[in-house]
Amino acid sequence: MGVSDPDGVGSQGNEGQWQDTIRLLRLVQSDYQGAREQLETVSHKLAERQTLVSQRLQNALLASQGFQPLRLLPYATGPAGIRMGKALLGESTTVSVLPEMMRLEVRCLGRFDVSSGWRRVERWQSAKARSAFQYLMSRPREPVVKDILMDVIWPECDPQAASNNLKVAMHGVRQTISRLFHSSEGFPHILFLQGSYLTNPEIQLWVDVEEFEKHWRLGRRLEKEGKVAEAMWEFEQAEELYRGDYLEDEPYEEWTLLRREALKDVYLIILGKLADYSVRHADYESHITYCQKILAKDPCREDAYRWLMRCYSRLGQRNHALRWYEICRRTIQAELDTTPDQQTSALYQSLLKDEPI
Repeated sequence: MGVSDPDGVGSQGNEGQWQDTIRLLRLVQSDYQGAREQLETVSHKLAERQTLVSQRLQNALLASQGFQPLRLLPYATGPAGIRMGKALLGESTTVSVLPEMMRLEVRCLGRFDVSSGWRRVERWQSAKARSAFQYLMSRPREPVVKDILMDVIWPECDPQAASNNLKVAMHGVRQTISRLFHSSEGFPHILFLQGSYLTNPEIQLWVDVEEFEKHWRLGRRLEKEGKVAEAMWEFEQAEELYRGDYLEDEPYEEWTLLRREALKDVYLIILGKLADYSVRHADYESHITYCQKILAKDPCREDAYRWLMRCYSRLGQRNHALRWYEICRRTIQAELDTTPDQQTSALYQSLLKDEPI
């Protein structure tokens, strides 16, 4: 039996305690948010340091493998800035000034785009120059052997003609990239070292495909560790980077096909994970968005149609759910010359009977 409190003193005391508890929890929540923001800042700084260390390591590796001269990129500091030597075919040329910050951003997911700050490459010297740089960016931290570039871009040319064509194309690449850095006249943006081409490791290079794959790998690791919310944040970052399929404005370049399909498969897996997470938290609007993105890449995914039907039904939009079944039926008929499977048809029958799904 409970004890009565006719004056309401006990209830007022309980209410005050709850208010104190709520204020305390809000303070703790704020502290956690601040700590997370600080950690993200530290993580960003560490990523920048990691990039710099990777660039220096690349220099050391090249030097250790016999590239000449032994000091691949000699430099000295002075009041005018950082002065660097240019390594080319084993010879050092006159030093030139390297700006303190030289950043190149390359986007290969969707329309190919190369920029530095507010400057963007609007026109390439030639289509082959563009193709050559695209291939370099398919392995941006590694030297690419000259013969491989010749085989990829001029597969039917004799070696001498292909070699001449490549020299012209790479000259065009250098000219195009140099226009992004007006203050770096004469700086070797693309190196040629013992038969291989390489983007100068002193350039701070950002490539969207690398970032996409980095978030994907980190998300998988966090997911395996049971840190689901953190993993979903990484997957969201990867999904935002995916503006379109890999070099989608070069659909007929044979060397892009396998990479394009592999990245698209990863993107669909990411969308599936985000969709599953959103529906577990009854975030039906987000789930609908992810399912629609899945169908934009794979229009025959019946599981995505079924979830669209469920979500719209749970949002009280039965007509939308029925419409998505009809879209599914027509698509499956047109693409596969068959009808929706039993599970999809059963959902449709439940919708017709106005049953919850």
